[in-house]
Formats: sequence, structure tokens, C-alpha cells
Amino acid sequence: MMSKLPIEQYLKEAFKRNKSNQTHKDVHARAVELIRRCWAEDVFIIFTDGLRTNIDQAVLYGKGRKNYYYNGKNYSNPSAKVVTKAKPGTSMHNFGLALDFVTCDGFGKNIDWVVGKDWKRAAAIAKELGFSWGGDWKSFYDAPHIEYSRGYAASQIAAGKWPVLKSFKPIKLTDTEPIKKEEVDKLDFTSETTKSAVRDELQQAVDKKIIDGSWLDKFDEGTMTNGDYAGLKLIIAHRSVAKLK
Repeated sequence: MMSKLPIEQYLKEAFKRNKSNQTHKDVHARAVELIRRCWAEDVFIIFTDGLRTNIDQAVLYGKGRKNYYYNGKNYSNPSAKVVTKAKPGTSMHNFGLALDFVTCDGFGKNIDWVVGKDWKRAAAIAKELGFSWGGDWKSFYDAPHIEYSRGYAASQIAAGKWPVLKSFKPIKLTDTEPIKKEEVDKLDFTSETTKSAVRDELQQAVDKKIIDGSWLDKFDEGTMTNGDYAGLKLIIAHRSVAKLK
């Protein structure tokens, strides 16, 4: 057997970069299962990117471009290589529905950017879990990218459409350490003042018919996650701008 970290330790290594643990909770659950299934086959990947804000996206979009401005700020970086065709608000990363991965060794180290046998196997497993793979794209080949869009475009997501999340059955592993059930990344607050401010923000969005009232119910029930809230903030921002046009 190949030398590798126990699965629980490996999962921590796989999700520690660039908000890769802040995607939508259902997407995160599939990403965890992707890591587990790859690990079971001695195929090792880590995630290099997950949730992105519009500012994060502007920084990436500015690479390889001249005179690119977003919200009045210059993000041009013409000396860099173009890494994305997606402007802010048009990437599935902006909605917590996408991740980027790369192959590595069994300890999450020695990253290898060559798209070889293991990389393609990881992509195949991702597709089994319902992800689309950027390596299949004809217009812009993006081998690190996987997304759970189920055919929806970013504009549809911004308008309130949401991919149907199909169920999957986690595999059983034979690691010496027991697999712990993934805890839901529930939204938590450091003070009641902050919690009240967030609730007011959601209430206003519901009153303005920007989001559905069920999200407020979820908040009050204490079942809203960080991924949910991050996605909602992006949707609220998109729709608020659209209403001003």
C-alpha cells in the first residue's frame, strides 16, 4: 500500500487552501466524498480554490489583460497568464458551486500540475458524483476545475435557479482510523448584535422579494451554514444591482 496520511488527516490537508472548505454544503459533501474515493484508490488530490468573492474573481480575471477595471479599481495584470474567462459574478466559484484541484502525494505535498493518469481518474470520480469537469470543455480547457451546476449557467444561478442535488452513497473505507460523520458548517456568531444584523439583512432581502422567505426560516431554525450565507450574500448583491438597472 502506498504511504499516505490517515483519511481524517488527509481531509484537513485537502481543504485548507483558498476557501475550498466554504463551498455550498451539498457541494462540500460531494467534495469530501471525492477525496475519500480518490484516497481509497491511492489517487491523491488537494483543492487549490473554492468559494470566490467578486473581488477574488476580478483579481483572477485581470491576469493577462490590460485596462481591466472592476468597480472603479484597476485589476489589470498584463504580464501574467490568462487563467479565466469568467468576469466577477459569472463563475460558479462565486456561488460556492465550484472547486479547483491538483494531484499530489499521499501527504498532500509535492503538487504535480501534469494532467496524467491520476488527474484524469480523479476527474472521472468527480463526474460520478455529479460534477462537470473543465477538462472536457472545448472553448476553454480548464483541467483543475470541477463544478456542480447541472447544466445551469451562472446567470441562471444569479436569478435564483439552483441545481438539483442528487443523492450519493459514501463508500466504506478500511482505514485504521474510523471515519467521522462530517459536521455541518453551521453559521455561528460572536455576538447577538452580529446575529441580529445578519437577520435584519435577510429580512430586508425577503421584504424586497430578493430571496425566498424559506431562507429566513432556515436562519431562525439555526440550520443555515456558512456556505448558505456566503451564497446568499452573492445572490442578494447580484439581484440588488439588477433592480437598480
